[in-house]
Amino acid sequence: MIPDSHFNRFTTPKYRAKSPLKRKLIRRFVHRVEQLIAAAEPCESVLEVGCGEGFLLGHLAEKYPQKRFAGVDLSEHDVQLLRQHFPGIDARTGSAYDLSEFRGGRDLVICAEVLEHLDQPTLALTQIASVAPRRVILTVPHEPWFMLSNLLRGKNVTRLGDDIEHINHFTVRSFRRLLEPYFRVLELTTSYPWILSLNEPLERIS
Repeated sequence: MIPDSHFNRFTTPKYRAKSPLKRKLIRRFVHRVEQLIAAAEPCESVLEVGCGEGFLLGHLAEKYPQKRFAGVDLSEHDVQLLRQHFPGIDARTGSAYDLSEFRGGRDLVICAEVLEHLDQPTLALTQIASVAPRRVILTVPHEPWFMLSNLLRGKNVTRLGDDIEHINHFTVRSFRRLLEPYFRVLELTTSYPWILSLNEPLERIS
């Protein structure tokens, strides 16, 4: 289980929040990611696209010290914080729309809670597939449950719970439709209020 001390490393409000329920949901989500990583084995090298300050990536790097971890994020500020807390991770500033420097040699790519923010999610998926990993783990908020959760805690009430930064909204069915042109979906599951998938790039299959 992720200890409270790990949450307290970060400045992002959702990790700094002291709500026991919120932390329980995040812990359950991360545990589900770990289960998908186990299903993706063998994987020695892991890249997270949109790693932020490194909440997920840093936890995984400490849990699996035998693996090599790298992360890329658009925010130079977040990348600097990641480097301070987890110097063993190869952290770089970059865009999900251009992953050319990471092509080849990555067993697993993780992209968690990113696609809902992008105006061109299919371009990001094309770039992730171009890295040619064995497996890909992708996660997004599960709608309408994510918005309902916001409403129940009084967040974004005037927007009916919709996060102002979310451009795209996914159900399990629409998320699968988004993925299938690029990946064979090996597993599609939920961890309230998120959807998670384990995938194999179609180019690798062919």
